[in-house]
Amino acid sequence: MAEEKDKIDEELNQEVDYKEETKEETQKKAKAKKSRHEVKIEKLEAEIQKLKEENKKEAEEFLKARADLDNIRKRLIDENVQNRKYASLQLVSDLVTPVDMLVKVSSMEAKTEEMNNFLIGFKMIANQINDVLEKDGLKEIKCLNQPFDPNYHQAMSKEKVEGVEPGIVIEVLQAGYMYKDRLLKPAMVKVSE
Repeated sequence: MAEEKDKIDEELNQEVDYKEETKEETQKKAKAKKSRHEVKIEKLEAEIQKLKEENKKEAEEFLKARADLDNIRKRLIDENVQNRKYASLQLVSDLVTPVDMLVKVSSMEAKTEEMNNFLIGFKMIANQINDVLEKDGLKEIKCLNQPFDPNYHQAMSKEKVEGVEPGIVIEVLQAGYMYKDRLLKPAMVKVSE
């Protein structure tokens, strides 16, 4: 019996050792599983962080592109307004010189009654054309007896005149014009020195 008892004790010890080994293995496996899960979690957290950064970058690029688009839209609207505002600029520019000539011709002295009637007709036509151009935004630059301004006047000659300060326009050789707020043609003037 003692032998049997020893045998049973030995089997029990082996079983306990086996159970302890199984426990240790289970704990090791659990730790390995845990560490695998932790690694997966860390990888996923890193990926989430990376995606957040990419999302932030994409959002910034989207906002930048949207701002650029808004700026382009505003610029196009401004250009469209400017184009409409100055649509007849070229036509008015082309008409200024012939109208000036017509005004000069109609201001001449007539030697005969018949010539005087023609000049009156030319003057009426010139006035009508000037009225149309003025309604569209053409303005003659008034410069006689005004200080010389190189932004609006082109000095053709200088002359010393008694009783007139230097730098004053004393004669307009050719009229200058503004179209709305743009200089169309500078006035050609004679300036006192």
